[in-house]
Amino acid sequence: MRVAILDRAGESIAKDGEAMTRASERERLLRAADGDDEAMRQIYREHVDAVFRTACRVLGSNDAEVDDVVQHTFLAAIDGASRFDGRSRLSTWLIGIATRRALDHARARHRRGRWARLKEWVGLGGTEEHTVRPDAHLEGKSVAERALAELTPDQRVVFVLHQVEGHTLQEIADMTDTGISTLHARLGAARKRLDAFLAREGAAGSERGASEEGGAR
Repeated sequence: MRVAILDRAGESIAKDGEAMTRASERERLLRAADGDDEAMRQIYREHVDAVFRTACRVLGSNDAEVDDVVQHTFLAAIDGASRFDGRSRLSTWLIGIATRRALDHARARHRRGRWARLKEWVGLGGTEEHTVRPDAHLEGKSVAERALAELTPDQRVVFVLHQVEGHTLQEIADMTDTGISTLHARLGAARKRLDAFLAREGAAGSERGASEEGGAR
């Protein structure tokens, strides 16, 4: 009985502490929006790493637009400070903004890439010596980055946030304004694409190993 009472008391204290933290975060964000530079610096220092990591995982670690996404995430947070109601942690809210911003960039680039490939297929891609191989942008990237490049922007977002960052589907739904059933479908499709990619990588690795062994002989 005493253990149960202590457990309930501990849960109550934890909930109260969480509520106080969220209220404090909201108050600091509103101060930053009102021009408090120190409040803005504190928010930036505490959350820039998570925002930057999110943008990198959606767009790619070497993408030139990552810094723009980070900058616009904090600007959007300040502009929309009144809309942060404290129901979630400030970090979750900021990651949601970063995800949507990065996803917009990724979708636009995905559309541009599809149009570029279409132009090549129909002979509008320029002279042969200026034609870039479709996979040229993947050279030098890690297996993980090449694997994520196999996914559509929407699939990449839900996979990274759920499987890598550890967010629940409900949290991702709140971040991206997407229904949970849609997120389930995208996550399933992402896993299938990644399984196929890893199978190809394994087969290619086996072929390279056999070729090197034959050459050594």
